Amino acid sequence: MSIRIRFTLEPKKKLFSGVNWNAQNAERMTKSLIKEMGYHCYRMEGFLLVQLCPEGFIWFQWNKNKLQGESQTNIAGPGFHVAVIEFLERLAGKEKLKLKVEDRTGYFVKRDFLAMRQKYFYQWFSDLVDLVSGWNENEEYMFCWPAVYYIPERQEEKLITHIRAFSFKELKGMANSGLSVAFARDFFVWNEIEKDAWFYRNSALVLLNQFCYFMPSERSRLDKQINREIIKLLETARSMDDKIPFPKEEYLEVCSLDHHTPVEVTDAVLLSEDSIGCRKHMVYRKIGNMTFGLPGNFLYDEVDQGIMDHYYDGPKYGGHDYYIYAAVFEGREAEFKKQWFEQGTVEELMDFKVGEARARAAFYEPEDKKGEILYGVSAQVIYGDQRMNINIISRSPGEKDWALKLINSIRITE
Repeated sequence: MSIRIRFTLEPKKKLFSGVNWNAQNAERMTKSLIKEMGYHCYRMEGFLLVQLCPEGFIWFQWNKNKLQGESQTNIAGPGFHVAVIEFLERLAGKEKLKLKVEDRTGYFVKRDFLAMRQKYFYQWFSDLVDLVSGWNENEEYMFCWPAVYYIPERQEEKLITHIRAFSFKELKGMANSGLSVAFARDFFVWNEIEKDAWFYRNSALVLLNQFCYFMPSERSRLDKQINREIIKLLETARSMDDKIPFPKEEYLEVCSLDHHTPVEVTDAVLLSEDSIGCRKHMVYRKIGNMTFGLPGNFLYDEVDQGIMDHYYDGPKYGGHDYYIYAAVFEGREAEFKKQWFEQGTVEELMDFKVGEARARAAFYEPEDKKGEILYGVSAQVIYGDQRMNINIISRSPGEKDWALKLINSIRITE
């Protein structure tokens, strides 16, 4: 069961300090405190999303002349739970607002952190370990994975979480030994009230596990931002406690990618024998009734917002472009579109099955464009009333099998 905080904020008095109480001013006040406290915020589908730490978010929404929202705190941890309440109280105090909080842990009223952590967060974690340690690794392989992100590739005999992959053997050992609480600080991002070494290390692990592309910083602004934030967090953790289990291999790899001189870590206690980082493998995304696969190091093109989604690794780092979109034909079966396979001089046209779907792919003769030799593939995959349209561009010869493997990664997920 999730652990949540729900709240409402509104003026204490009808006359509100000469300022109109409306959605715009409520958001302005919230953003002012976000900036003051060094947090980040985003707009998402009518909500203001405030991020206090990796996996730690507060959702704000204007509704019925009130600023209201909630936060699910059991993934980020008990320290985050406290931070949410602190943020809400500071906002209420600063802007003279009336704050109502629904907090089933009782912390908002009693302020007993240790009791709240033991009774609610550690018990929830123990129950979770007991549950997943009995799972069949051939069926389920994710828990507490962020639903809005990509789907990671299955890793043999492991369960993938927001922070790292845990082996089934490790989880069963926790459950059988009764020591699951001791492992809670390896799971929760923010386990104490203060931001200790574990907080900084675990924040880095979330970035390593979910977001790091393991590519050179010079490839893109995003690579540079992620690589440097990981280095900063890990070095902060190391400076606070050099005995904390540490992802030595990944730290040195990211330092190399950023051309950063690493701190001394020869004596570091290893965090895990396994490599951390879901983007070292294939990742999967869903469009309509199909899921398609991509190499984890591919970036999403946020600038080119055309009809097709564009993923790429960059000309200097592989030279691949992957374009994809889906069309739905309500009330009739999807069909192959002949014109889709006329984007160049066709060397080979092939039909094949992709699971339950039908596929067609055209491989074109190499084409010289602006001094580059490009090798193009057009494909369509159809199932029911949906058609997936794909273009793949390579800058190296001999990658027909690679392109076919990507097309064959598509799965029906209705």
